[in-house]
Amino acid sequence: MSAAWERARRILCVRLDSLGDVLMTTPALRALKESGHGRRLTLLTSRTGAALANHLPMVDDVWTYDAPWVKHPDARGDPVADLDMIDRLLAGRFDAAVIFTVYSQSPLPAAMMCWLAGIPLRLAHCRENPYELLTDRVPETEPESHVRHEVARQLALVRTIGAKTSDWRMAFEPGDPARRALHARLRAALQRIGGARRPGPGHGRWLVVHPGAS
Repeated sequence: MSAAWERARRILCVRLDSLGDVLMTTPALRALKESGHGRRLTLLTSRTGAALANHLPMVDDVWTYDAPWVKHPDARGDPVADLDMIDRLLAGRFDAAVIFTVYSQSPLPAAMMCWLAGIPLRLAHCRENPYELLTDRVPETEPESHVRHEVARQLALVRTIGAKTSDWRMAFEPGDPARRALHARLRAALQRIGGARRPGPGHGRWLVVHPGAS
């Protein structure tokens, strides 16, 4: 890890698309958290992604921002909100920003905001030459040469500045009240499905959960 990134304590993590994409970025967020003593991570994400705010143990703060260059179900298109976000980023006094994108997205609009906010270190995958907008550019090679799982893609991004973790699992901490409520609902649902009948050999009860993510 470079000396500048090693000294970075306040890191802005930009992931502006969906809840599922935020979830698949959690191993990379963990790597950033574990690779620097006393680090504080702020996640800048959409209203959809912010639904995870209370369930990401490695994230200290979550800021909500529906960027105009990302598709949202009810986009407002308010330039004042964009200028206000730049002011908020400036007030945040971040040491570094990591911009997470899928290969079809450009990091440059977010990089411009971070540059205007005076964030000194800015990392992202980028197809174009970003010139001053990124201090650390990882050339975009997808989908021409390969397509990686989103977890692997974002871990590879932060690995370029020395952030690593031995735990590649996605993170979601539901909390005890949610666990108890879920267990109660599952018990009730299984009782309705199975009734009083006892399943025979090879016919155990199955539960399929499909959370839905692109």
